[in-house]
Amino acid sequence: MSVHYDPGRLDDANYTLGTLCSEFYERFGEKAKEIISRICYQRGVALGRRFLRKEDKSFDNAIKAFVAVSEKTKTPGKLMSLERDKAIIHGSGCPLGLEKKGRPLCEMMMTLDHGIIEEASGKKIRFKVKKTLAAGDAFCEVIFEMEE
Repeated sequence: MSVHYDPGRLDDANYTLGTLCSEFYERFGEKAKEIISRICYQRGVALGRRFLRKEDKSFDNAIKAFVAVSEKTKTPGKLMSLERDKAIIHGSGCPLGLEKKGRPLCEMMMTLDHGIIEEASGKKIRFKVKKTLAAGDAFCEVIFEMEE
């Protein structure tokens, strides 16, 4: 059985990564979870290195840079709340193409965003996917929170 995807969107690197991970997870199940999570997190760290200069690293700056980059995409995130140590972001579309593909796959792949914010902020971050289009929710809601 093959994962349904839109070949017309494969020119988008995020969508292609989502399609690849979806197929990999469908084929290998539980064995794939750690691999997908680890690789996506490491990809996030690599991307996070480009977000801010070392002297500009902070939670606030990392979140704002993350949202600014997102706003330039076809599926922009919206900053709903930014406090000293916590941010909530909503999304109405999935750049990875994970709509209705299940919460587990979303949580594995969202380690990418976790890695971006940890690297760009220089802080340890707790990350939670509260709502997700992948599980059939009306929108995505992710929470980034600095650890004490």
